[in-house]
Amino acid sequence: MRAARLHEYDEHLNVQLQLEDVPLPKITKPGEVIVRIGAAGLCRTDLHIIEGVWKDIQDPQRTLLPYILGHENAGWVEEVGPGVTSVKVGDPVICHPLRSCGVCLGCRRGEDMYCEHGSFPGLNCDGGFAEYMLTNERALIKLNPNVAPVDVAPLADAGITAYRVAK
Repeated sequence: MRAARLHEYDEHLNVQLQLEDVPLPKITKPGEVIVRIGAAGLCRTDLHIIEGVWKDIQDPQRTLLPYILGHENAGWVEEVGPGVTSVKVGDPVICHPLRSCGVCLGCRRGEDMYCEHGSFPGLNCDGGFAEYMLTNERALIKLNPNVAPVDVAPLADAGITAYRVAK
């Protein structure tokens, strides 16, 4: 698949993501889902990552590079793991930026942001600046079929976060 990957940090943003062929993601756990990306928003957080603002926290050994940015994603379910029940292949979805486990203490309390096993596409694992992205069922919100992913992808961060606060 094609993916835009970051190879180096630069505080002056004088680097470009490199468009490369990389292996397709693979489902290895029952609750995982592969999403065919229809749109990915560019967030100021992505620019902070390129600038290396968090490199000492998120990538202290510089082992993540190169990797795929992008945490504001929407698209269509391409493949589901054997334990997935809430979405099916072809469903349009928006992807919550935090993939939580659902079983740790934080998740059981309904505070997924404190998930002990959480991952955040584009920050500590590959994100959606690619044709496909691996996520999990808990991170997906099914869209109305009349909603185009390109119209909602940027809402995956600010929109879902604000909705949770309002809820």
